[in-house]
Amino acid sequence: MNALLLIVPLAPLVAALSALLVGRRAPRAAGRLAVGGTAIALLTLLALLGRRPRISTTWLQSADYTLTVGLRLDPLGLLLALLVAGVGLLITIYAVGYMAEEQGQARFFATFAGFIGAMLTLVLADSLLLLFAAWEGVGVASFLLIGFWYRQDEARRAAQQAFLLTRLGDLGLLLGWLWVLQAVGTTDIATFLQAVETAALPATGLTLIALLFLAGAIGKSAQLPLTAWLPAAMAGPTPVSALIHSATMVAAGVYLLLRLFPLFAVVPLVLNLVFWVGGLTALFAALVATVQTDLKRILAWSTVSQLGEMLLALGLGGPLAAAYHLTTHALFKSTLFLTAGAVDHATDTRDLRQLGGLRRTMPMTALVFGAAALALAGVPPLSGFWSEEAILAQAAATGPFPALLLLLLIFLAGIYISRAGVAVFAHRPDAPEPAGHDPGWLLLGPMVLLALGALGLGWLLAGRIEAFLAFPAEPEVALVWRMSAVLASLAGLALGALRVWRSGPVPTFGGRPRRLEAGLDRATLLPARLAFYASSVADGLEVGFDRLVRGLAGAARRLAAGNQRIEAGFDRAAHGLARTTRRLAAGNERIEAGFDHAAAVAAGVTLDLGRATETNETRGISATLDRFAGLFNRAGGRLRTLQSGRLYLYTLGLFLWVLLVGVVGGMVFWL
Repeated sequence: MNALLLIVPLAPLVAALSALLVGRRAPRAAGRLAVGGTAIALLTLLALLGRRPRISTTWLQSADYTLTVGLRLDPLGLLLALLVAGVGLLITIYAVGYMAEEQGQARFFATFAGFIGAMLTLVLADSLLLLFAAWEGVGVASFLLIGFWYRQDEARRAAQQAFLLTRLGDLGLLLGWLWVLQAVGTTDIATFLQAVETAALPATGLTLIALLFLAGAIGKSAQLPLTAWLPAAMAGPTPVSALIHSATMVAAGVYLLLRLFPLFAVVPLVLNLVFWVGGLTALFAALVATVQTDLKRILAWSTVSQLGEMLLALGLGGPLAAAYHLTTHALFKSTLFLTAGAVDHATDTRDLRQLGGLRRTMPMTALVFGAAALALAGVPPLSGFWSEEAILAQAAATGPFPALLLLLLIFLAGIYISRAGVAVFAHRPDAPEPAGHDPGWLLLGPMVLLALGALGLGWLLAGRIEAFLAFPAEPEVALVWRMSAVLASLAGLALGALRVWRSGPVPTFGGRPRRLEAGLDRATLLPARLAFYASSVADGLEVGFDRLVRGLAGAARRLAAGNQRIEAGFDRAAHGLARTTRRLAAGNERIEAGFDHAAAVAAGVTLDLGRATETNETRGISATLDRFAGLFNRAGGRLRTLQSGRLYLYTLGLFLWVLLVGVVGGMVFWL
């Protein structure tokens, strides 16, 4: 069963990725994938009826803090998940026909399915960390869908406005769950609520945490002062408006307060603030809706008012009544938006002043719109009657002022919705009555099914929702209050219709509510402008710091590079000097070796000369002397033979002998 629980959010998320990959080559396949993914999620939820699976794991643990992520299917999560998947499936089918001729279908249906997957994750999350991640995913998807026609200035501005204003509230949610993590050491929702119920946390800390979570709900559910983004979001395609206003984006804020209601129940101060925020927002938006001339903007301001009623019920300590109205509102409001899209497709306008008489040419659309409009107005026995009666019972049990305020809201709802219905569909004098026709069954089928839910779901849940949700049952409403609510609804319907019949779609109460809207725009956009200005200043400072750091880093890099080059130069010089020294040393060694060799050679030569001299002396001189002796001997012998007795001959011979002996003796002496 735990594996089935994972399929619920993963099916549309996988379909979103598949649509993005496949849809570029086959645009029509993207819509089918989105329908298939949402249908699988719905069927899986139906298979899990009566079971309570849970998947939880530790994502990160550091010291005493544990960040958990997981999914849990409890009664509240099941109710909201069925609402998201069921209504989302019908709107997705409608979107396949509505966007058939549009470019960028892969991008549209990928984001559409991702929107549904993120919302399913949000309502099933059992961890504040995972809830916040899905919360941001819903915000990003709404930004992309509202700005789908990004080439249009209105769509771009609306997407930016929605993103900025909801981010202000998201900051509160971020700080809130971080505070919870610091206080209890975990992001597990059940652990936190148990600590709240056992008074384990200080009252001051709980008050501040509750205020932060309330800020998050105000941003997502477009309550005062963060309201203006929701009517502006009408610049997106009609299926987007239907999904945002019924089962996803705006429902997230109310769901957050329902999920954490035990926290608000122990903080009466914040609970009173919830009542006043919801009551004032509901009254303000209902008055502004009575002056609108754009059909979708009427429905948008109606959504703001209805969400205010849910917060009003929560502030009065009635979470069951708020959850009840959240469920019925999703059905009749999605029906109304889909009929508005059908009218826009058929006539190419949503301006009440250019519409009229469409009941004749668009009878099914008129019938569906009428059923949903009566449900919104609280006409018995339609769904809106039962859920608003639950809120009225809670208000009447608190005191007359909240009950009278709710009766006024019911009266105003009858006025603005009948004004819209009569202006568009009734045949009235001087009405333009443009040509039109009912859409095909791909668009009409989801409208009819949602209208049937708007007719009967409230009655089906009456007396049964108390046993399903773990909230205290609402008190019984007195007959006088019940009859007063019915009369207020009928009176509002009659006044709105009569006013349009006589004067056309003019403001019911004059232009004063329009001035309220202009003042609200200025007041609401002021935080966004301040935030934008602050972000621009911060961006400029960041750019300046970035340039400064880059400059310092560049200078440091250049200095380091210079030092590196100098060091490299020193290294090269040292290496060169070392090589030169080595060469010199090697040269000296070679020279020394040469000298040694030369000395050795010289010594050898000297030795050889000495030896040769000695040899010459011993051998040559002796031999020479021996030869001279032999010569003298032979000469003497011959001289003896030369004796003649002549004196001059003896004298000449003696002279020659002396001369020869002197020469030979000199030579011997020289050697």
